[in-house]
Amino acid sequence: MDELEHSDHYWERPEFFSFGSLPKCHCRYAHEADIRHEIGDILLPPSPNWFIGDAIDSRSEDGLLVTAAFKTIVVYLVTAEERLPKILKIIPYNNEKVLSLRLHRRVSDPDYGHTVACIGDTSSVRLCSLHTGDVIAQHQEHQGLSVNSICWSRVGGEEVIVTVGGSGRVVVWQARHEITRVFTLHQFADLSLVESNPVTPAQALVAAEKDIMLISLKDGGVLSHLQGHDFGVYCMRWYISEGNPISPNSIDNKTKALKEGNDKHFDQLEEKSVKGSERDNWRSKTSKASDGPFFVSSDYGRNILLWDLSARRYISKVTVPHLASGHRKQISGKDKIQGKQHIALAWHNGELLSSSIRGELLQWTFWPGGSISKLLHHLHNRAIYNLVVIGDVAVTSGQDRFLHGFHLVNSTHLFQLSTLGACATTLSFCPQDVKRLAIGSQENNIRLLNLGGKLPLHTQVVWQNIKGKILSLSWHPAHEGRLLFGTGSGQVGWTDVSSGRVTTFAYYHQKAVYKVEWAPSVCPQRTGLLNVWCAYSFGDREIVIRTSSDPMADPICLQTLIPESENRKAPKDITEFSFSHDYKYIAVGSQDGQVRVYRSSDMELMVTLAVVRKAVQHLLWQPPTDTCLSYILAVGSNESKIYIFHLEKFFNGKSTVNVITQATQELCSHESRVVWLAWSPHKDEILASASYDHTVQLWDTKTGKPLVNYGGHTSRVFRVEFSPDDPDLLYSFADENSVHAWRPSQLTCKTSSESNAILKDYRPRKVKEREHAVVADEDSAKSQEDSGTNEKKSSSTSSTNGSNVVLGNSGASSKKAVFKSFFPKLHAVCSRKKSFHHMVILNLLAQNKAEGKSCLHKTKECKQEDAEEELEEESVMKEEDQDDVLLSIDDTSEKYRCLLEKDSEMASPEDFLHALNMYGNPQQMDSLLTSEIDHHEARGNLGQASLMHCWRGSLDDHIRFAARHKKLTPFLVASAPQVSMKLWELASEVYAEQLVEEGDVITGASYLINTGKVEEAIDVLLKYRHFREAIAIAKCRLGYNEEMVDKVVTTWAASAIYEGSFDLAAALQLSIGQLEDAARTLARRSDPGSLFLSAKLYEQSQNPSLANSVGLLALKEACLRHDHIKIEPFLSHLPKLIWFQAISCCHCVVLSLLQQVTNEKGFKNYLLRSRKDLMNQANQENDIEKYISVTNIAKDEDNIKGSSGEKMIIASAKNGLDSSLWIPLLERVKEEWLVHGITQEKFPQLYETVTHNFSTQQMPTSVKQLWFLVSVALSECLLSTSLGAWEQHLTAALNYALYWGKHDQLLHLTHALLPRGVHDLTSLGASMEGQESRDLPSSIRQLCWLYYTAELSILHSFLQSDESWSVLQYYSSANKIDEVEEIRPIQDKLLACGTVPLPSQSVVTDQDFIETEFSHIRLSSNQSEIGNIEQLERSEQGEESKDLKHSETAEQRKAYDKNFNQAEIAEQGMVHDEEGTRPKRKEYKEVHQQLESTRHGKTCKDIKEPKTTEEDQEYKEFLKMPNTVEPGKGFRLPQSKNELIACLHFYLDSIETNSATVEDMLGPSSGWCSPSLLLQEIILKVRERGDFKEDDVKALQCKVSFHDTKSQ
Repeated sequence: MDELEHSDHYWERPEFFSFGSLPKCHCRYAHEADIRHEIGDILLPPSPNWFIGDAIDSRSEDGLLVTAAFKTIVVYLVTAEERLPKILKIIPYNNEKVLSLRLHRRVSDPDYGHTVACIGDTSSVRLCSLHTGDVIAQHQEHQGLSVNSICWSRVGGEEVIVTVGGSGRVVVWQARHEITRVFTLHQFADLSLVESNPVTPAQALVAAEKDIMLISLKDGGVLSHLQGHDFGVYCMRWYISEGNPISPNSIDNKTKALKEGNDKHFDQLEEKSVKGSERDNWRSKTSKASDGPFFVSSDYGRNILLWDLSARRYISKVTVPHLASGHRKQISGKDKIQGKQHIALAWHNGELLSSSIRGELLQWTFWPGGSISKLLHHLHNRAIYNLVVIGDVAVTSGQDRFLHGFHLVNSTHLFQLSTLGACATTLSFCPQDVKRLAIGSQENNIRLLNLGGKLPLHTQVVWQNIKGKILSLSWHPAHEGRLLFGTGSGQVGWTDVSSGRVTTFAYYHQKAVYKVEWAPSVCPQRTGLLNVWCAYSFGDREIVIRTSSDPMADPICLQTLIPESENRKAPKDITEFSFSHDYKYIAVGSQDGQVRVYRSSDMELMVTLAVVRKAVQHLLWQPPTDTCLSYILAVGSNESKIYIFHLEKFFNGKSTVNVITQATQELCSHESRVVWLAWSPHKDEILASASYDHTVQLWDTKTGKPLVNYGGHTSRVFRVEFSPDDPDLLYSFADENSVHAWRPSQLTCKTSSESNAILKDYRPRKVKEREHAVVADEDSAKSQEDSGTNEKKSSSTSSTNGSNVVLGNSGASSKKAVFKSFFPKLHAVCSRKKSFHHMVILNLLAQNKAEGKSCLHKTKECKQEDAEEELEEESVMKEEDQDDVLLSIDDTSEKYRCLLEKDSEMASPEDFLHALNMYGNPQQMDSLLTSEIDHHEARGNLGQASLMHCWRGSLDDHIRFAARHKKLTPFLVASAPQVSMKLWELASEVYAEQLVEEGDVITGASYLINTGKVEEAIDVLLKYRHFREAIAIAKCRLGYNEEMVDKVVTTWAASAIYEGSFDLAAALQLSIGQLEDAARTLARRSDPGSLFLSAKLYEQSQNPSLANSVGLLALKEACLRHDHIKIEPFLSHLPKLIWFQAISCCHCVVLSLLQQVTNEKGFKNYLLRSRKDLMNQANQENDIEKYISVTNIAKDEDNIKGSSGEKMIIASAKNGLDSSLWIPLLERVKEEWLVHGITQEKFPQLYETVTHNFSTQQMPTSVKQLWFLVSVALSECLLSTSLGAWEQHLTAALNYALYWGKHDQLLHLTHALLPRGVHDLTSLGASMEGQESRDLPSSIRQLCWLYYTAELSILHSFLQSDESWSVLQYYSSANKIDEVEEIRPIQDKLLACGTVPLPSQSVVTDQDFIETEFSHIRLSSNQSEIGNIEQLERSEQGEESKDLKHSETAEQRKAYDKNFNQAEIAEQGMVHDEEGTRPKRKEYKEVHQQLESTRHGKTCKDIKEPKTTEEDQEYKEFLKMPNTVEPGKGFRLPQSKNELIACLHFYLDSIETNSATVEDMLGPSSGWCSPSLLLQEIILKVRERGDFKEDDVKALQCKVSFHDTKSQ
């Protein structure tokens, strides 16, 4: 060993920095000796830091465990027993975050055995005492650079603390004499880790990103440079056991134990090790002969390297698996760990322990050439950041905020300790299970603690679907395990403890939810909630009621249920509520301190408590006693007192007084506000209170005396609760990351003042920087003998000097005046939604119209004296006319109530009048200023009131008033001409300029006004954008100078337009008579309300053309925003645009059809109910239900068979598809027109008007605009009188959908126009029926082609992905035919009967996957209604149709057979059905039975099949044949390869080959492909796949060739 290490003179060398000696302390740490201020136990301690490998340290000699937890150090005592570690102490770290810490290795050391070394985030290194928590010594030699790691070592016979950090700095600190030495490794920018060598303490390992160096702590020299990591190093641990970690002597025992646990896995690893033994021989040979020292390191890439320092290289390398337990599933992209991956390390009895990124603890065994891991536990569900070993106990901390203790020898789980990473916010005990405690925190989760479980303090964490910090909890009184919560983001929901599932209500509060509670519904007769438990939540100053049975419903506001009268009004500023224990009464606290108690049954006010003067914080009813139910209410508020009220006599009618002005009992002991109360469930009249004075007080409410006071918290206390099963145990938490459990029997202090007097030395002090600087200056002036003390004071002085600089700068900046509004009442009135400003504009317009003038200014050619006399006369008449003005405002507001936004209330006439005064005449402005001045003076804002007096011209009286009351200000003094007017004018002008330069523009302008320079003052205000003040001065001082007033208003309006405040700008322009400018400004907005107002302004300005144009824009925007409720009121005020009603009706019908199709499942119905059908729908449903119930009762076979026609009527009527009152889109539009009075005689005139106003060609830019333009085109189609115009507008509608380029929208349009298919054109008009295809107009042929183009485009898109072919292959396999067979024929048969099948519950999982994966594809149902009606007629006559195929016409079957036979003749070798027809199907009764059994979870195989007939066998064989798509069937995606072939045959037969292509109709640049080209591409894909039958592919190719030949 180096001789310098034994030298006592090593630390006396002159190059070291010495600051004095460390105070000696030879005491031993006594674990059982409680310090006086630590009375309670810590139930939940603060959580250790994340992402730092040295945030936890331990010492096996005495079982101590210390953790760095944010701004505190937590000290634990860990034993090898199954119990929680004892929390000895929580040491605050002077409001600085603790990063890493280290205990001294020997508890017997007299100087350092009781200390812990730690580093903070302010570059400080401190040595703290574990006894008192005091800082024994500290240094800041890192000079503001980051400090990353710390460790203990020994150099020159002295204990030293080594720290590393930024800029390659290494600091060796001998704390006993405060001596430091600094080394710098210049080749490295940042050092992240340091670990001292246990064999040679004067050496240490230092990590810098991927490199590891062994350095000397004496001179800072690099002894070894080790490289091998590919990622940054996270953790390093020395091997301290005897021998070699991979010594062959210890392999047999280790591998034998591992092999017993996993033989197969071990054999595989053994084979790999044998194969790789030759290439790893050079490492293994070296490791066997070496004696080390050894150490292990891990990096952020999950790699662990075992190093041999003597060989200067790593001898083994392993990669930690993602998940070592269970099956090794493939890690998806979502589950992959991004960023750094932390692997903690530790040694135990020569074996390496490590963590995994999934929260596992692994044990590694090394042998020459290989290694193996063994899973010890998987207790964490997230990453483990720290791992330490205390004796045989491994303690881990992870991202899940748990501390787990695991006995490594016995393989037992010792403890699970939940910790808090943020402050707790609420706690509540379960009433059914008193051992279960719920704690909410600011970490957006709920911790459920089981205080009576087998595992000590077993904790369940609920965090999914919780948004925001938990602020309130409430257990359900009857439903066990249901917990209601409210969050800081306004979310309210509940969780079931057993499942952990979270259910939230749809309605969110706009702000935080401070209180939730379960209770029966108040006013059950009005709410309709009888015998239902409701969830009450308080937020946004209101209490709302919800039910858990319908979380999506709108809540009920409690205030709306309170009956109001002139003397009794519902409280507005609510701060708290609480139900009595029998739920008969509810107490509501408010901001002003009043508490109102209501009867729950009818919300009748029973009594008002008018005692508290500040905001109510908590209301709590005393629980019932064994003898009676007492109505005693405790009130905690922002006052330091607690008020107790006995309310029995007010509820039983013995007292007639309904206002209480004196409390029954006042509890006075706290020094700050009381925020929480808790009654004891064990002893009557015992109350606990939590206060901001850092204490919890227990009271005897019978005598009013304090019992005991708990002062274990170091900050303001938020909650306190009694233990339900232990009368001598309470739980509380404060503004700190911990929950305390304490016993009143162990306390000695009775009041908060006694506790604070004892604890003032232990709590962190917040010293003001100015006081700190003064103390430092006084201390620095004195000479101290102790150099260590001098160093501490000098360091503190330097820090406080820096603080003084900041303080000085902030003081200089604080001289700038903080601007406050001079019009607070006006701002309060105008701080509403834009509809308020719309109403103000309308009231201004009404006033102008009533006065018979276009502006508020008149040219007055009279003298100033006459004007003053007129003003006096008008002021006398002001009070008489005010009632008339308010009445006019009320009428105007009710007239245009339609402009109000949803859920908004109409402002009062007084508020409108106050806002109108800003835009009124000078007298109105004078009234506004008077009201604002009174408002300022009532609140003591004398400075602002003085300035407004100056603007108003009443400064003389104000100065006299201020002089009488000795409230003069520098402004008032400077305004008084005490010396001479000339000096006063000069001083005022200079001071005004100075104030403007400093930023106090308002005061500077007022000084200019005093000197008579009003216009200059206004110019200054306009320059600095103080428009309200400028207009006030202009109207009061220059009320008859229209030019100046117009200048101010115009400038203000221009600024408002620039900032986007068009409503304000319009009001300003209207106030000076610029109606067209105001209309033009409002027209710049795009909302319907602003455009409507603009049209009204244009109408008032005698500009009807612009009024109609802007009004039309308002109606268009209302349609585009789907806000049709405003169209009818708009048209009533704009009668010249009444023609727009036709377009609005058509648009509403189109949107209703789209909504109907979107909500339907399976096949889509593009028919709409007629108005007649809607009127009779309720009666029809009742009749159908009665018929079905009667039919189900009959179980006889004859009754079951019945008439198939009757069953078809029932099924079709239930689904609403078969009724003759289901009509196409265009017919429904005509019905709506008739309802609104649009008859056939009006069509020509309407057509001219519509085409004139929509003559401009435009293309859609959004889906909403697409369907609006389609609605316009369809309206023009219906209104047109000629076939050419009709064809033109139909083509325009189709072009809109083609331009938009989306297949689903084109599918909606074509199938809405042809809901019964391309073979039935009656939906387009009677004239189209019976015409040949080639004789139809081009637009109809284009529609038919696009009909198939949309379907084929969707089919083509479906076949683009490989997943679709996998699905087809899956359902085409032999073992899946039967599964599809059970459901598909039933759906086909019901579809042939005109019935849409209901969703089946027994459909296979892959089919559900298909429907989910391709849910964006819109399916259509083009089922022909004609065949269904014929079947119904035959069924009514008693004809039983066994062959459902008869719905097809003979011509269609003949054409199909002919085409198919020609295709077979052209291709030799094809097999053809001799009959040419499909097999007959089963009867409807069997189909109905199969469907019903399938829906109830049964399969067809579970039902005993009837006797098989030849017909049934023939149909069963047909199920394995291609399910050919025929005309009259709904379009659907193919589910198998056979169905795909059948679909292609159908389209080849249906599409005419001699028709023009889509490119011919739309041009080659349209971007759409013709159906023929799409079919060819699909057939080519089928051929390329190669897994289809060769005969099927040849048949398709033959048919394509036949079509090509036919077209030629």
